[in-house]
Amino acid sequence: MFKFFILSIMLFIIISCEQQDTKIESKTHDLISDCENIKSCLRIPLGGKVKTIDPGLVNQVLDYIIVDQLFVGLTALEKNTYKVVPALATSWQVSEDGKFYTFILRQDITWSDGNPITAHDFVWTIQRNLAKETKSSNASELFIIKNAELFHKGEIDKAMVGVHAVGEYKLSFELEHAAGYFPSLVNLRVYRPLPKHIIDKYGNNWTESNNIVTNGPYYLSSWDKGNKIGLKRNSTYYIKKKNNIQEIYYYIIPENYIGLTMYEKNDLDIMGGLYLKLPQTEIPRIEENSQLSREIQMGPQGCTEWYGFNTKRFPTDNVNVRKAISSAIDKQLLLEVVFGDSNIPAKTITPSWLLETKDNKKIGLQFDPKQANEFLTQAGYSEGKKLPEIILMRSTGETDYREVSRAIKTFLQHYLNIDIKVVDLASNRYMATIFGKPFEERPHIFRIRWCADYPDANDFLYQLFHPDIGYFGWLLTDENLRQELTTVIEKAQWVTDPIERKMLYRQVEKILVEEAAVVMPLYFDNVQFLVKDRIKGWYNMAFGGQHILNWSLEN
Repeated sequence: MFKFFILSIMLFIIISCEQQDTKIESKTHDLISDCENIKSCLRIPLGGKVKTIDPGLVNQVLDYIIVDQLFVGLTALEKNTYKVVPALATSWQVSEDGKFYTFILRQDITWSDGNPITAHDFVWTIQRNLAKETKSSNASELFIIKNAELFHKGEIDKAMVGVHAVGEYKLSFELEHAAGYFPSLVNLRVYRPLPKHIIDKYGNNWTESNNIVTNGPYYLSSWDKGNKIGLKRNSTYYIKKKNNIQEIYYYIIPENYIGLTMYEKNDLDIMGGLYLKLPQTEIPRIEENSQLSREIQMGPQGCTEWYGFNTKRFPTDNVNVRKAISSAIDKQLLLEVVFGDSNIPAKTITPSWLLETKDNKKIGLQFDPKQANEFLTQAGYSEGKKLPEIILMRSTGETDYREVSRAIKTFLQHYLNIDIKVVDLASNRYMATIFGKPFEERPHIFRIRWCADYPDANDFLYQLFHPDIGYFGWLLTDENLRQELTTVIEKAQWVTDPIERKMLYRQVEKILVEEAAVVMPLYFDNVQFLVKDRIKGWYNMAFGGQHILNWSLEN
């Protein structure tokens, strides 16, 4: 009975907020097809301008979308499992101490102009992206390489950086420390080889369509900046797929209502996800439409929404208060009401599809109101009596986040008789409060959305929660648990066996979300798409770029 009651309240809140929003009137986008042959041409919208297609300089999602079709690296990722597999490298070996990696390159790889790609291209690229004058915002992703950071700071010569060509087709890396996730890391764009001969010739203009050469499945055929980007199939690409997508056009369409109109008029083949988000207010109509509802697709995004507890402020310094709050939130119902069926309830920080083991479901605190009240009683606050005010803080932004915090407030009021105070701050002030204020001035509960760069638990856990160097290492105050987590999370870094690494990261998760309960994972992002029936073999990749080469068009 209560579920229907709370559902009604939450829906009322959401509908009220939506009615206050100003809907931008849809307009028809004037589109003259640029495709040479529509039967082999894919048309995709982008929600903003592409700033650069230099893999060493890209720093926004829209840039990544284009670069991932133009350039590939040493490794690639399998669909669904995100297992690291060879790409430009045929194989690799790692030393016993985990600090040295040797990659053997394919000998049939070339740039789109026919020039060969060798180990020297990788060495030059990494040195170039590390150089201070390049001003790469991604340089820190290379700092795991021996002496890379020192060279970036200008303290040593580039020859001392731990990457070397051993002949034409063998590439050697020396790392600062053992890293079992390094094969995932070299798939990042900043590691992908660049055409030195073209950059030497054209300088900063090397990415212009008349100058650029690429090594990916497609090459840049045109770039009308701010309007559209055209790609064509790269005939020199080493994978000879019988894919009939010969052209791709990306159209800059900042307004998603316009994009949806174009999609419905068959001017676009895909809509949604990171390309151009579907208008939330149109989702009910899409789901009710007989044609559009058949074209709805879902895909993971590699992001986790979680809430942290201030363990250095009363009363959330009490582990049983934290466990009570975590056990009183019905995540499934919350997500159904706020997001529909688009997101996945989370019990861990790392997405479950990256941490998959036989007993994965045993990690985390379950939704259990009875147990939540027992935790609260153990903390000394039976039925929520005498519990001091608890502040939940979030940054102002999308409506969805407002509704999540209101839903949490509703659950805690009903199940625990706790009346929390929700505080909004602008993003810059919010982050300054979370990281800069004295602990007693930080909120009791705060919201974080974390998106990883590569598909490994290390990127969700190490830099966030390492007790000594993690952004949120301060959350763990129990000294025994701090020592245990430090030991386990550091071991997980250098172990190379993927099964053992997952087991170690499960231990880390268990400490954070269950034993110490310093983090309450809420959900894993899923993204919604509309995909035309003529696209066959479509699937979404949360990391490493879309495998358009594996799709095809049926006309």
